[in-house]
Amino acid sequence: MKGECEGHELLDLNRLFVKTAKMHRRIFQYEFKKLGLTEGQPKVLDYLHRHNGCSQKELAKHCHIQPATVTSLLAHLERRGLIYRQANQDDRRMTNVFLTEMGMELKYRINQAFRQIDDCLFEGFTSSERGQMKECLERMYENLRRKEIEAYD
Repeated sequence: MKGECEGHELLDLNRLFVKTAKMHRRIFQYEFKKLGLTEGQPKVLDYLHRHNGCSQKELAKHCHIQPATVTSLLAHLERRGLIYRQANQDDRRMTNVFLTEMGMELKYRINQAFRQIDDCLFEGFTSSERGQMKECLERMYENLRRKEIEAYD
């Protein structure tokens, strides 16, 4: 009987985790849409903010996006005036990507959206509870990452 109760508790926990993750994603998608962004674009703008002038190849690798998808995504951001591309000075076969002033301003607005959603998400949580949540999620991520590594060995 005890094992059965624990199984239900784990199933309920899993459902709650998935339900919360889906709601979190929907809220972000809504906020990104208000900013005129598709789902993958904030990640690219964030990476460029931290690594301005990186190569398209590096951007694709670190954002876990196929090179062809990055090319399309960057074309859209470039048309909006958020980024510009420039041939690499040392290797003309490579293209470096830079944020424009407009891109940096939009990155600031994205950060504001993240803060507002985080404030909503953690309303009523103490600083200690936030820290515990972070530790739990990091451990969960590492557990799944190890499982993924095992699956591909």
